[in-house]
Amino acid sequence: MKYGAEILMIFKNNNFTRLYIGLIILLFSFFVESKEFNYEFHWSYIPVAKLSVKFNESLSQYNTNLYDVEFQIFTQGPLKLLRDYSSQGYLKSNSSESWDYNLYGYDRGELEEKSIRYFNYKAPVIKKFIDDAGVLPINIDPNMDKNAVDPFSVLFRTIEQLKSEQRCQNEYNVMDGKRRYKIIVELINDIEDVEKYKNNNKDVIFYCKFTFSELQEEKNKWPFNRKDRYLDIWFSSDLNYKPVRFFSKTPIGSVVGQYISK
Repeated sequence: MKYGAEILMIFKNNNFTRLYIGLIILLFSFFVESKEFNYEFHWSYIPVAKLSVKFNESLSQYNTNLYDVEFQIFTQGPLKLLRDYSSQGYLKSNSSESWDYNLYGYDRGELEEKSIRYFNYKAPVIKKFIDDAGVLPINIDPNMDKNAVDPFSVLFRTIEQLKSEQRCQNEYNVMDGKRRYKIIVELINDIEDVEKYKNNNKDVIFYCKFTFSELQEEKNKWPFNRKDRYLDIWFSSDLNYKPVRFFSKTPIGSVVGQYISK
């Protein structure tokens, strides 16, 4: 296979694979008015992963933006032979002031587990952190990590902004236990591109770019020293602004994720 050696080298990189799988989960973890969604991801015509998401929005005395999310993801196809990965987890609100992020999975047979509590007005607390490679969690900085969020909440807040303001424009500080970085969200006014997808999916009207910057962990190691770390996401107004497609360029080419209706 022409790119076989390149694929093997890239997906043997623990940090690249874990970050990419995390981004896949990020993209589809906050959908409203539905209980379960299924997605397939392909590199060219080759399947690389599947994702199942169960979403339950919570109503409380505090506000209506509390949520419970359960997800499960696993690699498939040739990637599964190169990198057998599976995980499941959930995001759960405690109150209007805090929420928990939990992940449990295996990467090539090695346990990976995270339990982190996030707060609206102070730094997160890492309750449990087991890395498959034995890496220790980063030290929480009360000032630097104040108001930091998990990567899932970036998309949830983007959906809320689309619903209320009809735009996606914001910056988020993210801390996932192993690294901290910034995600910049912006609306792309590419009318031709949006119209193209409206012709295929009549409900897709918002095209947003998620750019990742200021990676403080492993920032000098390939591929994290690349300047084009981003994910393009198409949102559906008719489907209450949940994503229906995403596109990302990787060192081995483009990867596309699509919603698979049952």
